[in-house]
Amino acid sequence: MKNKLMRDWRAITLLLLALMPALPSVAEDPAVPPSESASMRELIEQEEKAEKLIEEKSSSKGAEALIGRTPLEAMLGLQEAVRNQDYDKATSYLDLRYIPEDLQEIEPGLLLRAMSLVFGQQNILDLTELSDEPEGHLDDGLPSYRDLLGTVYTSGEEIPIYLQRIPDGKGGRVWRLSNATVARIPEMWDELGYSDLAIKLGDMLPQFSYFGMQNWQLVASAVFLIIAWPISMLITNILLRIALLIPNDFSAGLTRFFRGSLRFFIYLAIARGLMGELGLSLTARIILDSSGLDFIAWTVLLMGTLSLVRDARMRKMERTGKAQYAALLKPLTTIIKVFVVTVIALFWADRAGYDMTTIIAGLGVGSLAVALAAQKTLENVIGAATLYAARPVNPGDFCRFGKTLGIVEEIGLRSTLIRTLDRTLVVIPNSVFSSIEVENFSVRDRVRFFRQTHLQMADAEQLRLILAKTRELFYSHPKVLQHTVSVRLERIEQATVIMRLDAGINTRDYQEYLAIAEDINLRFIELVHDAGAAFSGAGQVLSVREFRQASAEEMARVEREMQEMREEERLPFPNYTDDEIAALKGSIDYPPKGSSA
Repeated sequence: MKNKLMRDWRAITLLLLALMPALPSVAEDPAVPPSESASMRELIEQEEKAEKLIEEKSSSKGAEALIGRTPLEAMLGLQEAVRNQDYDKATSYLDLRYIPEDLQEIEPGLLLRAMSLVFGQQNILDLTELSDEPEGHLDDGLPSYRDLLGTVYTSGEEIPIYLQRIPDGKGGRVWRLSNATVARIPEMWDELGYSDLAIKLGDMLPQFSYFGMQNWQLVASAVFLIIAWPISMLITNILLRIALLIPNDFSAGLTRFFRGSLRFFIYLAIARGLMGELGLSLTARIILDSSGLDFIAWTVLLMGTLSLVRDARMRKMERTGKAQYAALLKPLTTIIKVFVVTVIALFWADRAGYDMTTIIAGLGVGSLAVALAAQKTLENVIGAATLYAARPVNPGDFCRFGKTLGIVEEIGLRSTLIRTLDRTLVVIPNSVFSSIEVENFSVRDRVRFFRQTHLQMADAEQLRLILAKTRELFYSHPKVLQHTVSVRLERIEQATVIMRLDAGINTRDYQEYLAIAEDINLRFIELVHDAGAAFSGAGQVLSVREFRQASAEEMARVEREMQEMREEERLPFPNYTDDEIAALKGSIDYPPKGSSA
């Protein structure tokens, strides 16, 4: 023990100039209870109170203020002596009576420095809790000549640190650090002291410090920050290769996660872990804890995880035909990310020592102001949720919105984008879009073929033949749904008869429907002309020629066909039988041979 403390003399002197000790160099930190941890704000407040106490004592009692007549005076004098590097004076605050013989050979100043390092590591000294009465605390359950200064936590036990009232040799009594505590300094140093390598490195480097960190700690921290990155790259590349061995369809998302969020998280974790083994000073530790690096690392990891889950869900939705929900995942994930970041920030603020009541109250008032200012935006967000929940339209659907016809390109968090037939882009706020009339053409199960055809007044036999042939045409067409066919002579208007043609075309594609309707129209024109009839139009027509009449040959053919149908009992009035309809199904070639329709 003696030789080790002698070798550590210089390093300890450098590290204890401001009573800012370091973390232990052993692999496992001592078990420090939460009550012993401090935030930066608490540390600053504690130092300010200590400075104020020193000033008050100095101004009230002058040079005798720090003799040690009270426990508070003793510790103020010890702290002031160490801060001024007056170690001979600081040694006078130790009770060196009756200590073991092996400790008597160690210079008291060295014991003092080792003790200061151990005490400062766990921030056990709180001057505001010390008594300023000569008798000390009389209600603490200890003997009247002893006060508890604090407790040092090692891996094996809790070591109480005592102040003891002893004779001053002049007929009075003063408070000093008890000899029982001094006797245990070597034991505490063996566990909490620096390593030989750290001491040698500190001797080799130029002497400087920053934020309570000594020269060798600063250099080692910089080295750790550099080497942590290639280590994190190696780890994430190995993990990525293992992950890609599992079959998946979002390898790009996995690559971004492993090489982005996870790599940065591992980098900070490695750097933070290595720096924690440097024996950082209390100031450096508190700054490091209050800086929020741990929270930043977890925030980056959680953000990357949320993005990865979002990408995976989007791929799954696309595979299962629910692509309309994929667009909603982006704004939903953004909202979750904002919430997660806010919660993490609140935890960081609480750990840093800020008043959470004030922060939460401020957030409440701020949230109300933001909600009032963003009322329209919130309406659009709610509108987007309504659109995705009710699903009146999906991206890619062809719809009518009020008087606008177009294709839905995107349903965003604020607005819906519509590409019109003129190829212009219409942006409709979701709050408006969710409340207007929407007609979705893309979800229809078929397209309706509906015509009201005007024919010049013809003979009844001609009309019967036309009706029969037209019904046969629709029932025979492979693209017409037979159960939807309705062919009727609807009404007569002066010299014009109006035929109602109504049927469902078995397609959802409008361009295909146009081709089918064209084929039906051409066939209908042929059968009307074959029956010797002619098309007319609505309204009055002034004719300067004779009204068209079917020729004798045409009428003879019509009568012949009608007679055959009567004899064979095939007249389709009022309609074809089910068997006849079934026999006609698909008997027409479509598309017609030689046609590209």
